[in-house]
Amino acid sequence: MSMPMAQTQLNGISNARLPVWALPADWPMHHGEPLTADIGFADGMISSLSPTKSSQCALWNLDGALVLPGLIEPHAHLDKTFTIGRSRPAGPGLLAAIDAMQQDRWHWNAQDIHQRAAQGLARAAAHGVSHLRTHIDWFDATAPAAWLEMAKLEQPGVTLERVALVPLVFFADAATADAIAQAVAHSGEHGLLGGFIHSSNWDPAAMENLMLSAARWHLNLDLHIDEELGKTANGLVWLAEYLSNHEFPGHICCSHGCALASGGEQQAKQVLALLAKQRVTLIALPMTNLLLQDAVVGRTPRQRGITLLKEAQTAGVPTLLGCDNVQDAFCPAGSYDPLDTLTCGMFAAQLEDVFDQQSRLICDLAVLTGATRAGSPLVVGNAANIVIFPGSDRFTWPLNSAARLVINHGKLIYQRMWDQEHINES
Repeated sequence: MSMPMAQTQLNGISNARLPVWALPADWPMHHGEPLTADIGFADGMISSLSPTKSSQCALWNLDGALVLPGLIEPHAHLDKTFTIGRSRPAGPGLLAAIDAMQQDRWHWNAQDIHQRAAQGLARAAAHGVSHLRTHIDWFDATAPAAWLEMAKLEQPGVTLERVALVPLVFFADAATADAIAQAVAHSGEHGLLGGFIHSSNWDPAAMENLMLSAARWHLNLDLHIDEELGKTANGLVWLAEYLSNHEFPGHICCSHGCALASGGEQQAKQVLALLAKQRVTLIALPMTNLLLQDAVVGRTPRQRGITLLKEAQTAGVPTLLGCDNVQDAFCPAGSYDPLDTLTCGMFAAQLEDVFDQQSRLICDLAVLTGATRAGSPLVVGNAANIVIFPGSDRFTWPLNSAARLVINHGKLIYQRMWDQEHINES
């Protein structure tokens, strides 16, 4: 396919192979595959979506290349990122990583935080991410420097959300819980309330204060919950029961949920059914959780450290995949490329039909935000955010798909192509 100049404002794209999940239910099929699509752009927004027509000469012809809506990163930690060189944990597992992070945070001045976070955000944008949600650790009941610094970050074409990652113990006092929620609510748009909920700090009264304060200040929630494999984890079980008896006005995401895979099948089924009824989103973090869960020196892990992704989908629970930590004490690797996350999830959870169905796990913004206008991100009126994968095929994707072209609000902003085994970026 011919290549337009970088920063070109496009009229649209033609002959694009889109995933089935992102197309209308009545989209025409041929030999089990959807017909390629033409997508028109106007003023940076999608103006039309239709099966390919040969007369669309004003559109950029992609010759059947695989195309996704703009990618999302639903769970990152920009405050911790790129610290692995100075912050290595003394042992394996989640708690050792937390100890290492606590020691490293004395380096976290405004300049250090901004430089590392901006680097991560820029990398995500180059991969095609147009919406990123970062969790930010709170070490007491007042907003940390990282919370304030992240509010200043700007990356063209990327919406940045901040989640206050607060240990559950700080919600034990109702007045303190309310003050934390108020601080988040008053700190600008795109702020969410969160909490670190683990068997090591379990407190049902604190959980209730967390829920009540979020509701009072009209905050959506994104909870680090049950990031462990113990059968005694209480977080999701408590939350499912609470939501079945109390109305919550906002949207809730539950990140991790590893303990679902360790408890009984019947309990998991009941929890997932209740979460589905309340449209709670479950975010799995395969890379970091595969490293941290069931981690013992010199021993191959027996458990996969990933939540019940397939069972959640079967139950009707909205699901996503996130990168979690990138190059820090929790995960020494990582790339801010959602395709790497999906590849890991594909093998860890044995996902099938990855392009046509499971690519939704890294693209479905409505599932992350709880937007009332659910459905495909490619409907008319949405932002014209598109990622093109030249040379990839749906059978082997997302492997061998590093080459890509990123369109943001109708403009070609990044090009990364394989050329004689070298990557050229612009």
